Parts: sequence; C-alpha cells; structure tokens
Amino acid sequence: MTPSVNSRAAISARSDIDYEMSWRSKFSKIPVLILGIVQVVLTLLIFILEIASLAVYNYQATGAGIWCSLSFIAAAILTILLVTKWDRSRLWATRVFIAQILLLVFTFILIGIVGNFISTNSNAYSASSSTSIGSVADMFASFRTKYRIMQAQLAFAIILMFTGLGYVIFYILLTYLALWKPFHTLDISHLFQQ
Repeated sequence: MTPSVNSRAAISARSDIDYEMSWRSKFSKIPVLILGIVQVVLTLLIFILEIASLAVYNYQATGAGIWCSLSFIAAAILTILLVTKWDRSRLWATRVFIAQILLLVFTFILIGIVGNFISTNSNAYSASSSTSIGSVADMFASFRTKYRIMQAQLAFAIILMFTGLGYVIFYILLTYLALWKPFHTLDISHLFQQ
C-alpha cells in the first residue's frame, strides 16, 4: 500500500520542522553576533582608511576600500540581523552564507589591490624614509603616510577575510551537525524555502 498524498505532505512538513528545529538548536547566537559586530567595525576602519589615504596622497588611487566596503557592510548587517531579527532560521543563514562568500571575494580583491600598491612601492618607501634633505623629505612625507595607511588597511582586510572564512566554516560545520549527522541528508531543496 502506497502512502497517500496527504500523508506524504504531512511527513514532508514534519521533516521540514525537524530540520529547522535541529538547525536552530545547534546554531549559537553569541559567536555569530560577535562576528557580525567585528565585521562592521573592520568595514568602518577600512572605509575610513581609504578616505584618509585618498585625502593624504592621490597617487595610484583606486578607491577600492570604498566600493569593497559596500559588500562588506551588507554581509555584516545581514549577519547581525540573522541572530537579532530572523532567529537563526536556515533560510536566512543560507542567505548570509552567500553574502559571506561575496565578502570573501571582495576581500580577495581588496587584498590584491592594496597588496599590489604596497609591494610595488616598498622600495620607494624605503628610499623616502632615508631621505633627510628638507624639501625632498617633505615631498615624500605624504607618500610615507599613505603607505602606512595602506598597510593598516591591508591588515584589516586580512582580518575581515578570516571573519568571513570563519562564518563559511561555521555554516558548513553546522549543516553537517544539524542535517547530515541526525538525518543523513543535506536536504538542500529546503534551504531557500520559508
């Protein structure tokens, strides 16, 4: 005897609830909230450092810290909202997972651009640091300041990259613990349904 359509729908609805309850029971609020707050702070620092570097010295300016920050702030806000407003739902956790992957892509871009500036101009920075002639030293002062700002921005971008990577690893581990281990399924067909 085959199960009726209504009983299959009831089993499917029950398993959806079971999946969601398992997901929420394994999802820790505090670490993800801290991660989101750290991402907001790092994004603001990257944005401010980009504005400062553009104001100090306009040589090889790309504004990458500004346009990459748009992706960073969106991912950070979604991460905070995941635990404060959306109560750790699987649907929103998956959307935040995608936003964090985009954050990773844009951190790779920012690290590449800023890292290229630093590596390309490291010899010029060394030469400008050893210059002691008055007018030449003044000319290089703004370049040295920009170089240091870009080094700080690179450091914050690397830390931001690790926070995004942390969420991605957390999501994958949580998917294993909440779905694969108890149910022996990843059941990705329900990840985008409310």
